Amino acid sequence: MMGGSRPFDVESGRGRCSAICRGPHCTTTKKMHRLRRRVSLLLLGLLPSTTWAQAWLPDRGTIGASYVHNDIENNDHYLPNGDQLDVGHTRTFSDAITLAYSPSDRWLVSLGVPYVRSRYHGAHPHFGTNIDDGTYRGTFTDLRADLHFQAMETPFAFVPYVALVVPLHDYPTLGHAAPGRHLDERWIGFFAGKSLDRWLPRTYVQGQYDFAFVQEVQNVSHNRSNAELELGYFLNPKWSVRALGAWQHTHGGIDVPVPLTNLYYPSHDRLAAERYLQVGGGVAFEWSAGTNAYLVYKTAVSGANGHRLNNGFTLGVAYSFSTLR
Repeated sequence: MMGGSRPFDVESGRGRCSAICRGPHCTTTKKMHRLRRRVSLLLLGLLPSTTWAQAWLPDRGTIGASYVHNDIENNDHYLPNGDQLDVGHTRTFSDAITLAYSPSDRWLVSLGVPYVRSRYHGAHPHFGTNIDDGTYRGTFTDLRADLHFQAMETPFAFVPYVALVVPLHDYPTLGHAAPGRHLDERWIGFFAGKSLDRWLPRTYVQGQYDFAFVQEVQNVSHNRSNAELELGYFLNPKWSVRALGAWQHTHGGIDVPVPLTNLYYPSHDRLAAERYLQVGGGVAFEWSAGTNAYLVYKTAVSGANGHRLNNGFTLGVAYSFSTLR
């Protein structure tokens, strides 16, 4: 991370100069605020989700908006033991708009919803639904609302948050091409991040963990843990690159596939005890103050009880401005 001729420290906080900056080279408060907003924006939404994904929240009075497009290709299914089976391919496109507001330097609220289009192509469509007939179908799925709190910035940034996921209407949930699971979810989690500037100039690391309390189906509990890790590097003040990892574990659920005669067949896609480990990378570009674009690629390296992510691309644009200027 670079400010002028020397690195800047995103952990310095509001109104304080960097601990590694001395004498005449010390970063001014005004410049620190500007650099910190740049880091917040570049981290804004880089993880492929429908909300702001960051350990450093924007300043008070900041309004942000992001558009995220996902292109997901699944060519295989994971069996319960992790083996892969080709029972047909799915292609899913989603487009999400998220709005966010920071009422103070420590709080951020956001609201987002995706529109999902998906198609299945193969010889093994699900019985009991027409959604796997080879055509694309699109619908809005689940509304997500988040509340984030900047608990600390030194010696590392820490942001706990809660989120609420609510289906918007009664969409299909059975089928390879089902757009979602139509389940109420309550999330509790945190982001943590640290500048590695003192050891690796212009480098940072941040991670996320959340636990989802998921609506039971047919009296089966299937809560979920998710974690993500990101290592980022600023090539210069406008360009940055990052390496990503994502992990999921379902607490409960059922193994899939199940036979048509199984009691859980109508709900097996919603109840699947899905597990996965995914890796990827991305690049971001800030073309003006408050505006950036980014591209992320991810693929699965292991999993169970679900689609295998063969190729996943995320393209996003984020914009923010201050109402206090």
